[in-house]
Amino acid sequence: MAGVLQFLIESVSAFYIGHSLMGTTVPGMMQGLLEEPVEMQILNGAPLEWQWKEAHHAQGVNGRKWLPGHAVEALVITERVPLAPAMEYHDSLGYAAKWVELARQSNPRVKPYLYQTWDYIEPGSTKAWRDRIMADLPQWQAIADHVNRDLPEGAEPMRLVPVGLGMVRLHDAAEAGKVPGATSIRDFFLDDIHPTEKGGCYYIAMINYATLTGKSPVGLTNRIPGGGGPYPQVPQEQAAVLQELAWQVVQEFGAD
Repeated sequence: MAGVLQFLIESVSAFYIGHSLMGTTVPGMMQGLLEEPVEMQILNGAPLEWQWKEAHHAQGVNGRKWLPGHAVEALVITERVPLAPAMEYHDSLGYAAKWVELARQSNPRVKPYLYQTWDYIEPGSTKAWRDRIMADLPQWQAIADHVNRDLPEGAEPMRLVPVGLGMVRLHDAAEAGKVPGATSIRDFFLDDIHPTEKGGCYYIAMINYATLTGKSPVGLTNRIPGGGGPYPQVPQEQAAVLQELAWQVVQEFGAD
């Protein structure tokens, strides 16, 4: 996989397209961290096909109308989970390519990213959930590989934002007692799939920041500013560990 340095964005402005595993929180946190404009199209439960066809129903802006008239430096999209049926029935490959092509209309050198996620945590052991994230990685990569076929001259290839791999890293660190204030990955989830704002989304934002900028999130604030006031403060010791884990996973994934 390509190294991180190929994908650095000097002055980041980003457009996020996703569902409740991204929500409005992650794009909002990114705007606070980057101090650059970040827009979003959020349609809960939607595969990329529905994001395309039902964009007018989404929270945020209608990307179908908005993107052609607004050059963005980064486009971050995600697919619905479970991933396999989404790919089979909703043409993930085709619609990922459509969104990237649309963003290239206003900025031919837009940097496209695929936000890798996770699925439901069952009762009991979390090991099966962890292992599924690893097993699904080739399918996520297949979407990016499809987008990257026959790249136009000068166009940037799509790469993954390794949030799912970050969850694996956090899972293992929590199990090993290395995350202050947490003993399980469940401590970072509101339910069986949605991350908490205080810790889960904060960690996801650290991974996004590291991926999009190529910079270490270590030392960033533990209370991210937001448009309606700051997001919940993460305990300093826990925030420091989450920042370190995020940087580790982005560096290791980019070096593969």
